[in-house]
Amino acid sequence: MQLKRNIAIAIVASFFTTIFSITPASAADYRYWTFWVTTSDQWSSAQEGAGTLMATDQMVTGWKFAITGVDPGTPPAESAVFAELCPDTAEQAGGLRVAIVVDFNDQAVAPEGEVPPSQNVVSCVTINDGQTALDALAAADLEIRESSGLVCGINGYPKEECGVEITSTTSEPSEMVSEEDTAPVVTSNEEMSESSNSNFQLIGLAAVLVVALAVILKMRKKK
Repeated sequence: MQLKRNIAIAIVASFFTTIFSITPASAADYRYWTFWVTTSDQWSSAQEGAGTLMATDQMVTGWKFAITGVDPGTPPAESAVFAELCPDTAEQAGGLRVAIVVDFNDQAVAPEGEVPPSQNVVSCVTINDGQTALDALAAADLEIRESSGLVCGINGYPKEECGVEITSTTSEPSEMVSEEDTAPVVTSNEEMSESSNSNFQLIGLAAVLVVALAVILKMRKKK
């Protein structure tokens, strides 16, 4: 009798262990202008937005159009050293010299029907003390398209989109939406398949739990 009880308990424990080990689908990737800064003359993904990051003298900032998720991806292809980017930008009293690198990336990440500019951009500007990295970008001779503080386009690229979710290599990208947006979310066939498999798995495990509970109740009635 004790052995049967132990088996039933083990089945129930296995059920809950399996339930909590089921992992959700991987997080979606987004296509947008990633923001980079330099540390010890090396590129690193910015941990603060350009709108609040205070500029410093000989600061180097990078903007790269990319598809990224948890991993920020690869940095801009240009140098991260101010002296190499802006060798002729002289120091000015009260001014902050900032190098801006714009990497349009390649055709692989381009929106459908668009072609990225063939040449990356390096711009050297001098701004006032107390201004931000976003102010430096605005001071460069570049066409900037913004939305709610997010840099959406640089020099007309991309033409319209602004931070779109890339659910798969075959599905159409969808715009990032706010909480008020009630448009339906379209998922790919692969995501639907994963969801269906998870549902079947849960149904099967629920059946095992029912059997295990029935065994326990039967043993109690025999006491």
